[in-house]
Amino acid sequence: MPANDEVIRTIAIAAFGGWNDAGTASSEALSHLMNTIGVDENAPTHTIDANGYVDFQINRPLIARDSEGQRRVTWPHTQIIPLLPHQGTRILLITGPEPSFNWTGYCEEILDRIDIEGCTLLVTLGALLADTPHTRPLPTTVTWSSHTPQVADANDYEGPIGIPTILNDIAVEAGVGTLAVWVQVPNYVGQNPVPKAAWYLLTTLGRELDMQIPLEELDEDVRAWERGMDAMANEEEDIKHYIEQLESLRDATELPEASGERIASEFEQFLRSREDGQEN
Repeated sequence: MPANDEVIRTIAIAAFGGWNDAGTASSEALSHLMNTIGVDENAPTHTIDANGYVDFQINRPLIARDSEGQRRVTWPHTQIIPLLPHQGTRILLITGPEPSFNWTGYCEEILDRIDIEGCTLLVTLGALLADTPHTRPLPTTVTWSSHTPQVADANDYEGPIGIPTILNDIAVEAGVGTLAVWVQVPNYVGQNPVPKAAWYLLTTLGRELDMQIPLEELDEDVRAWERGMDAMANEEEDIKHYIEQLESLRDATELPEASGERIASEFEQFLRSREDGQEN
């Protein structure tokens, strides 16, 4: 394995707040990477100005005191943050709210920057609410694209899309390889953070990129979250019943006898038995 300071490749990993960030899973995944791998303080952070892209009535600026006690306004800009080299990989994190306007211009500005940085792969992370129980593994999908202009054809989804899919599509058209990782988040968790979803994003990311991502700190957060969700379900009978229904559905669809190949095989046997009966 290459030394941490030996850079073999440069990649960008993007996550956007809002519609694409159920349970703040993708944002939390980026925060975890910053905290565990570390930000490269010797390399500049690039800012994409929110003006012209963000509706400030949806993503409002914030005011707070800085470390010196001065009140400062923080604007919802997009930041491209360089991390320290990690296992031969230089990582740029792209973080900000999903824009409200001029998506193509916004994506082109991102791509111009990562091209300057020499990125050969763009990774986007996303999380969506779904009918999945917190007591089971959270379904995660992976889509690789490389130099073929097409929108994520590795799955059958049709419907509304967010900025990660648009960014991937424009990147592929520009000749940049992409990797999209999405996780399903239980739809009964509300607006609370879901560390288990962030864990699945990071675990999948590490596997796909052949990279070890430190997860020890997140492991305890996941266990605490699961205990909290179990306690909530035990206190609310409606949610407990709903979770049991989801568990039954998941378990049934994952049984070997429920697989498509098994169903097709049994149907073929049924047709043959009918044909044999008609012949007799």
